[in-house]
Amino acid sequence: MAISNMLKLLLIGNVKERNNLIKRLHKLGCVEVATTDKIEKMQSADMGEYADKCKVKLARLEFCLETVKSYKPTALKLAKEQKIDYIPAKGKGPFQTRPLISFEDFSNLKDIETDIFTQISQLKEYTDKIIALRAKTQKETNVIASLAPYANMHAPFSKFKDTATASVLLGEVAKTKVALFEKIESEYGGVYEVFQGSGNSDGVAIVIDKSKREDIQQLLADTEFTACSISSDSTPEEMRAQAEKNLAETEKERNLAIEAIMTFENIFDDVKRLHDYFTLEVAKAESENRTQTTSSTYYLEAWLPEGEKDRVDKDLENSPLSLAYTIREPLESETPPTFVESNGVVAPYESVTNMFSVPFYKEIDPNPSVAFFFFLIFGMMLGDAGYGLLLTLGTGIILALRKPPKGEMNLVKIMFMGGISTFIWGFLFGSYFGLSATDLGIWCWFNPIEDPMPLLILSLAVGVVQMFFGMAINMVALIKKHQPVWGISSAFSWYFLALGIGGIFGASYIGAWAKTAGIVFAVLGVVLLMLSGTFGKRGAKKVTGALSSLYGIINFFSDIMSYTRIFGLGLASGVIGMVFNEIASVISGMMPFKFMGVIVTIIICIIGHTFNISINALGAYVHNSRLQFVEFFGKFYTGGGELFAPLGSQMKYYRIGEPVEAKKASKSKQKQ
Repeated sequence: MAISNMLKLLLIGNVKERNNLIKRLHKLGCVEVATTDKIEKMQSADMGEYADKCKVKLARLEFCLETVKSYKPTALKLAKEQKIDYIPAKGKGPFQTRPLISFEDFSNLKDIETDIFTQISQLKEYTDKIIALRAKTQKETNVIASLAPYANMHAPFSKFKDTATASVLLGEVAKTKVALFEKIESEYGGVYEVFQGSGNSDGVAIVIDKSKREDIQQLLADTEFTACSISSDSTPEEMRAQAEKNLAETEKERNLAIEAIMTFENIFDDVKRLHDYFTLEVAKAESENRTQTTSSTYYLEAWLPEGEKDRVDKDLENSPLSLAYTIREPLESETPPTFVESNGVVAPYESVTNMFSVPFYKEIDPNPSVAFFFFLIFGMMLGDAGYGLLLTLGTGIILALRKPPKGEMNLVKIMFMGGISTFIWGFLFGSYFGLSATDLGIWCWFNPIEDPMPLLILSLAVGVVQMFFGMAINMVALIKKHQPVWGISSAFSWYFLALGIGGIFGASYIGAWAKTAGIVFAVLGVVLLMLSGTFGKRGAKKVTGALSSLYGIINFFSDIMSYTRIFGLGLASGVIGMVFNEIASVISGMMPFKFMGVIVTIIICIIGHTFNISINALGAYVHNSRLQFVEFFGKFYTGGGELFAPLGSQMKYYRIGEPVEAKKASKSKQKQ
């Protein structure tokens, strides 16, 4: 369980065989091609055009996946309304691991490329059709909206036109301003008719002598009269009927297009395989771009874990390719990528560390300590044996059924181990689904609900231990960097301070000598703390560094207080569980029949405790992570590393490997 030593592969070969070598490295799955520095009389490879073509294909594949997914809710609704025939493709369910695909099958995926992209082109036609139909729908909707003011007009629009002596105006006005048109008759000698609209506006037809057409402009402005732009020979009713018919036909066409789009769910597996294929093609092209070439040769550099040296050496040695290579230790000026080798218990917690930052290559692996403290604190935060049992059983069943490989379903694995921790702490705290050990007549160490102070003290003690452990890691790291005085003083200053403060405040329990010893340790701790602040500084900066270290005492106690969140979450889960139990008890007591009370109690408890375990498990994960990132990592962690990404690790949907069935068949043949 440590950051693996990395080795550098230096290789030169025939430029015509470069692509075959990259494929070979991909099959090995443990080599990351590095960027090669500029070499005289050699030039960088140019695979940019091919990479761009692959990226365009990736975009088309993603278009297929995202488009079908985006239309699925609509398709389900239409199927429920029996407007289309659609049965959703059988899903793989939650918590799925990536399926295996053999290297040979993966290499031959290009054979299905033409067929898949032809189908994606058809999918594009359907989506384009839906866009056009959407525009048509909007057009017909606008027509219906424009007809609303003329709902009770029975004449064709084309009838409203000027004669030799009269001006005829047709338009719409707000219902609240229709009364103003009385002036048409009383002051201008014209006539008007109002058509009751179906919306907020009414249609108005005005007939007036042409000589007075200009005189009514102000009146039209005051009423916000809007002239009708429709000149059809049809009546509003006929136009509305036609528009509604067009809408119905458009909707039918749209539904058929959506039904056709959903048939593309059947090619999702092939689309995902091709997506991984072209993702790897991009990675290979970018790897080739990192090499230096001449007209006949290429030069490549790559990183590999020390444990893979023999396998890579053997593969290249037996390779039919024309090449020469060597594998060496990294130079002092080189910074290899980080590859962490962890066992099955620690590996899931790498995801927690990497959320903050990937470890730097030369630093101490933080993951074992993160795993221990995360496991410890998670259980304290949830703190109920019943919840721990449910969490362990639930996630354990998922892991047993799915059998995820290393690196997958890390959250489920963390929750599984967190459930074990929760069960242990819940037993110690005497909490079982919100019921206390006192009520059940069971032994417990202490009950935080009845006596919260021990939990607060325990939370702070865990915080002190974790931070001191982080300081110890930092001390070891500084000693490895040949800075032992700095390392020892920076860690032991805090240790002595803690002993000193403990001795001073504990003298009344231990004895008078403890106070004297405490003062000595406290003074020694302050001196060492100030000393540690002077390292790496010169002149007056040594003084400011020493004083700044003293100010760090405030930050130290602030960090300790952050661990009270363990106390808060631990109490919260217990109290909420207890409240749900009380609610169930009260409501069940109000039921007229005992069996009804039992049923109500079961329902309330299931809903309440499910909510409690869900929200508090999430809270435990988030706040636990925060303690690792801020309080723990702040004492020693550098981070800033680059995660080791060998060829093949870029795949999203599948894993290269031999399926179980193929392995069995292979073993069977070997026995025969």
